Order: sequence, then structure tokens, then C-alpha cells
Amino acid sequence: MTTSTNCSKCLDLRRPHAYQARTCMRQGAPPLPKGSALPSQAVAKHTCLLVVIVLLGLIVEGEASPVAPADWRTSAISQISDLEQTLLQKENSLKEMKVAVSQMKEAEERAGRRYVRRAAFDVGSGASKILVADVDMHAGFVPAITKVVFSKKVSILMSEDLQKGVGTAFSSGILQELMQVLMDFKREAEAAGAEQLGGAATAAFRRAENGPEFLKKVNAEGINLKIVSQEQEGALGFLTATNECPGIAPTDMVAWDSGGGSFQISSAEGKDSSVLSWMRSVGSGIATSVLVQQVQGKNFKDCPSPNPVSIPQAQSLVRELRRLIGEPPDWLLNKIRAPGVSLVGVGGDTSIFCLGTQLAATQCFSKAEVLEGIENLCGKTDLQLRLMEDTPAAQYQPHNVIPKLVLLYTVMDILCCEKVLYKQTNGNVPGILLTDEFWE
Repeated sequence: MTTSTNCSKCLDLRRPHAYQARTCMRQGAPPLPKGSALPSQAVAKHTCLLVVIVLLGLIVEGEASPVAPADWRTSAISQISDLEQTLLQKENSLKEMKVAVSQMKEAEERAGRRYVRRAAFDVGSGASKILVADVDMHAGFVPAITKVVFSKKVSILMSEDLQKGVGTAFSSGILQELMQVLMDFKREAEAAGAEQLGGAATAAFRRAENGPEFLKKVNAEGINLKIVSQEQEGALGFLTATNECPGIAPTDMVAWDSGGGSFQISSAEGKDSSVLSWMRSVGSGIATSVLVQQVQGKNFKDCPSPNPVSIPQAQSLVRELRRLIGEPPDWLLNKIRAPGVSLVGVGGDTSIFCLGTQLAATQCFSKAEVLEGIENLCGKTDLQLRLMEDTPAAQYQPHNVIPKLVLLYTVMDILCCEKVLYKQTNGNVPGILLTDEFWE
């Protein structure tokens, strides 16, 4: 016995539901209740009806150009498949529109609020960092950080991983490690109440062929990461330095940001105080690779630590780095020579500046003190450097202590700069927090 299904108006159970549905639509009947489903027999009838309609259309067309029965079947299946694909595409487009509308509503709500809690990610060449903080959106020309809620850094030597390989792609192992760290950061940020998650990937990701594809996977998890240019990285470093040094006017500051894959030295110049940067793709990871491979003649993958380093080897590294770095622009040399201008180095607890500060036992260290530190640490093994309790930056990463100090000394010498003021920051996350493009 065939079971018929009635709609909300039609109570005539004698007629097939397909006929009832057509009749009820003419009568303006409301649709079936939300969540209800047609019985399997009814679904089968609707499917058969669709096939019959398609076949009838083919038969009509076939009066002018006869089509074999087998071709009818193939054409019908093809048309049904095309219809399904069209419906699926429209469904996906509708979902995307709903997401876009939701994001626009959230942005409008935030625009009317003064304070926003953000989580900024800095995926650097030597470490990944996160900073969760409250940002005052109405503070002035540039937003201001009013409260730091959470801050963390995990060392992951992305640049050195590139140097150990063919220099064009990250290893699968280090990408798995980085993904785990970023997902941990995300959970901690959400637990801290972050409303927006965004950030930058820097030098190593600019070089790695598989960097963009990896970031697509990260972004699919809800973190908005972008690969920034070196010019943008310089601007972020300058904004970070000005945020950390409110007592120094931006026009009286030169900011130096140095990581595992590059360094940027930036300053506000001209009447409009636009940021200019001197940039080189030379960082501590690059310096370590040059020392091991070019100076010591070893394979960096098989011998990741150059220690112990002799003084002649350190001197050779100075010459190699000078060749790679080249000469600075005149505007930068003139700015550093100007009275009242401070060269501020920003970075974390394993940065070249932190290492210089710890060896000199002062926040503002000199080129002579850096040179003395190089001479004192040459000849030491990794184990001996790990036992230097008064120099934690050397304990954390003993294999690149000499390359970091040589890079620091070389750049200071090229700039004819006698002193650097160190301000400890968690990478460039303060600058990221305050830059609109990461939160649009």
C-alpha cells in the first residue's frame, strides 16, 4: 500500500503528495515545518519526477533531432549533476555572504567602542611571539596600548632551518613544531579574552617557498597572519621603539630591529615624518651559517654550532658580514651623527641587544664593550657558554653567541655608532597591535 504525505493545508490523503504539493503551492500553503523531512518514498517520487521532466524536455528536443535512448540517460544524468553543482555553488556563496555580513557587523560594533582586546602574533625567523593587550582606539593619531594581559615567546629557529636545507623551503618537522606553538598561542589568547587575532610573518617566510601555503592552514584556524615586506617590518620596529620609549621624541630616535633573518634600522624623516629604513637580509641565523660554512668550511646541517670560535675566525666573519651588508645610506649616517639622537635596539631576551647589555652590565652599551665580549667568549665551548649564569642570553642559545656579537659589532662599526640603548620588547608585537592593516 502506498503511503501519501499531507502538507499543512491539504488533508486529502488519497492524492500523491507530489500532486498535493503542486496544488498547495497554488493555494499559498505554508511550507512544511522547519526540520521536517519528506519520507523516503516521497523523496524517491520527487527524484523520479525530476528525471521525467528532464527526459520529456529531451524528447521534445528530439522531435527535431532524434536522440538515442542511451544518450537521453547520459544527458539527463549530466543535467542533474550540473544542477546539483549550481545549487552547491549558490549555497557556498550564501555562506560566504553571511560570514562577510557578520564580520562587518562586528567591525561596526568595535568601531564604536574605545577599547579592544587584541592578540598580536610575531612569527619571526628566530622566535614566535604573542602579546595580548587592551588597545585604546581613541587615544589619538595612533592607538595606544593601555594594559598588557598576556605575553609569551617560544624560540623556533626558522631561518637556521632554511640555511640547513637547500635554503628555499622549511622542513616538515619545524613546520609541525611551529603549528603546535601557534595553536597553543591561539588557545591562550582566547582564554585571555582576545577579540581579534592577527599578526606578521617576517624574513624567513619571505624566502621560504612553502611559507605562504603553511600560513593558509594557520589562517584557516582563525589567526590572521600576513607575510610583511622588509619595509613594513622596519615600520613595525620603529613603532615598537617609539611605544617603548615615550621619553624620546620620534624625530630624535633611530630604531634598530634585528632578528634571525634580517635587520632593519628606521627613522622618521622629512616634514611629514615618514619612516625610512635601511634594510639588509642578514640576521643572526645568516651570520651563524656564514661562520660555519664559509669561515670554518663545515656543513651547517651536520655541524650547527661553530663553537669554539677562534679570534681569527671571528675577524674573518666581520669581513664577510661587511661584504654582505654593504654601505649605509647618507640620510642614516647624518641622522646618527646629529646631536640628541638615540639609536635604540629593540628585541627579546635572546636578541643581539640583550646579549650586548648583559655582557656590558648596562642598558646602554658601547662598541668597545661588544668587541671585548667577543674576545672574552672566543674559544669557549657550548657547555662553557651554557654555564654563564650572569649571561642568560648566552645560556639559551650558545651556538650563535659569537655570530650575534659579531653582527652587532659589525653594524655599529659600519654606522660609526659608539653606543646603543637597549629596550626589551617581545619582538615587534607592540607595533603590530597598533597597526590598522592587521585588524581590518
